[in-house]
Amino acid sequence: MDIVRTPQGLYKTNCYILKENGYALIIDPGFHGHRIMREIGEAKPVGIILTHGHADHICAVDALVEHYHIPVYMHPMDDELLRVKRRMPSGYKERFTSPYIALEEGPLQIGPFSLNVWEVPGHSAGSVCIGYQHILFTGDTLFKGTIGKVNTYNGNPVAMKATLEKIKTFNPAYVVYPGHGTSTTLGHELATNPHLVSHE
Repeated sequence: MDIVRTPQGLYKTNCYILKENGYALIIDPGFHGHRIMREIGEAKPVGIILTHGHADHICAVDALVEHYHIPVYMHPMDDELLRVKRRMPSGYKERFTSPYIALEEGPLQIGPFSLNVWEVPGHSAGSVCIGYQHILFTGDTLFKGTIGKVNTYNGNPVAMKATLEKIKTFNPAYVVYPGHGTSTTLGHELATNPHLVSHE
């Protein structure tokens, strides 16, 4: 297995490309579809999965779908984000128009990739975490040393509090790949992240 991390755009949004046995799964293609295609190389993409619907995580979706003819997966609670008027960098659409398959919590098979999906609202209503083997893609829910903002459109601090309690039950051996910044481990975050450390 190979994981390619390619930060995209002004906010350095992490797009991840999972590669396994000649196949690829694209996670959060924010911008610069041509750069993502270059990183995919000779692998065969089987799908795009979105941790949430904020603009900096989705702007290359249509370009990749047009090129590869692959399905898109997103939680439907973030559908409203596709209709919100936002300021975008020159040359980018503010939403994707390709149809998507609705994510829900539980196991998910995309080509050869056996995933687990968890609903983790807070940063957005449709935020999800995606587990693959020993890896946890957390989008903008959990970062190294902190968590995502909740004062965003359709964010919710009460939902985030419940989400953090849920994350505390995950396997601490997970290697966390967040939507921005560097990777960490869930065990490290459980021990040091001020939003996850239990205060008894």
